[in-house]
Amino acid sequence: MTAQHTAQADQFHAATDDARRRLDVIAAHGRATVHQSTDPTGWVLAQAVGFVAALTTNTARVCPHVGTSPRVVHAAVWAPGVVVCPACVHLLRPTRTEDATCDRCRTAVAGIYSCTAAFGPILLAYGLCGPCQAAAGLTPPTPRVEGDAATGPAPRTPRRPGRRTPRR
Repeated sequence: MTAQHTAQADQFHAATDDARRRLDVIAAHGRATVHQSTDPTGWVLAQAVGFVAALTTNTARVCPHVGTSPRVVHAAVWAPGVVVCPACVHLLRPTRTEDATCDRCRTAVAGIYSCTAAFGPILLAYGLCGPCQAAAGLTPPTPRVEGDAATGPAPRTPRRPGRRTPRR
């Protein structure tokens, strides 16, 4: 391995660690639950593979801050082929219609559970309805009782980044 390949690999691992830290920060602020998985499969993996393919074939639409050096980038299933840096994540904001649509079954529903998965340095956001969350092998959040001393305050309504609370 050349020095350039070694440096590239080191940057990739650092960006991957940074992506993981960002997920942990989100979880620490009570906005998400982190599920460990060393063998992602199914629908979520297929979505990530699509983004990696777009990046490696130069067909992805990227913000001007994403270059050839590995770094944390954001993608969203509702914005196919778009990859942005953390400063441009607002470019992934879904429309109101898309915001109420499950990314897996494409059904409009009242409540979408926001999810983010890290694939190396790629943070992939997606929103699922309850049945699709279960079908994708993900566990819906466990309801908690407001003020329960064992669990802390009740969770907020699940939302995508930049989402408004859905009307019921």
